[in-house]
Amino acid sequence: MSARIVPPNGHVSSVRYRGGKGEPMLLLHGFSANAHTWAPVLPALERHHEVIAVTYHGHMGGLPIPAGFPHTIAASVDLAEAELDAAGWDKLHIVGNSLGGWLAVELARRGRAKSVVAISPGGGWMRGSLEARRLERLFRNIRTSLYVGGPIAPMLARFAATRRVALSRIVARPEQLSPAHAQMMITASWQCDVFDDVVRALKHEVEPALLDPLPCPVRLVWGTRDRILPMHRYSSYWRKVLPGHEWVELAGLGHVPMFDDPDIVARSILEVTKRGAEESALAS
Repeated sequence: MSARIVPPNGHVSSVRYRGGKGEPMLLLHGFSANAHTWAPVLPALERHHEVIAVTYHGHMGGLPIPAGFPHTIAASVDLAEAELDAAGWDKLHIVGNSLGGWLAVELARRGRAKSVVAISPGGGWMRGSLEARRLERLFRNIRTSLYVGGPIAPMLARFAATRRVALSRIVARPEQLSPAHAQMMITASWQCDVFDDVVRALKHEVEPALLDPLPCPVRLVWGTRDRILPMHRYSSYWRKVLPGHEWVELAGLGHVPMFDDPDIVARSILEVTKRGAEESALAS
């Protein structure tokens, strides 16, 4: 779950991306995805920020997971902080989706964020709760389906009807995905080396603690058609432990809304980074 950050003068590749100008913005993808998750919103974000999209260790295209890695959020944030330090970044704007949203909040807790936008963040459940058990079952079912669907990802991605079957949990409008993006999403999950380890670790993960006062502007963004972390089941805990946050619902969008409506997602991000930059400037 840790992230590899491209050092200055990095470049586009299959596992990471760096481009644009302005205050740096770090993009953190969801579990079993990779940096390509952010492709639809990169052009809009780059007009205002230097954008760094990364792929986690153990995910498709990322570095191998360190030996003995415990697959906890705390350990993941430790590694992410070490990468930030190595790249020379103290504070930056952080945007995360799903697992990435959880990591973004925890990096803010450690003082590394000028602003945070958490899109359908993971972690919105109590350990041992019905929500936690549901999510574990869901991921195990997804893993089983990938044993069949992963090897035939190009075929599943080719047709709108099969994209709908394969990806309707992930995006609200899978038939609108390009075959290339659909294949990437299926293959990334199939080739995620840490899939089983992360799912096993979920039941032992400690729920997020209260963060009050917020160290920077924080916006929670949720698609109303999220089928991985349905809003009515997984948002209330986050809303409780982040007092003072902003709340935005994206009507009709799914768990990875960047592919459903990139314009509204980019706008939801940039509204917050603008305010975060202004508050950071005043504080300095």
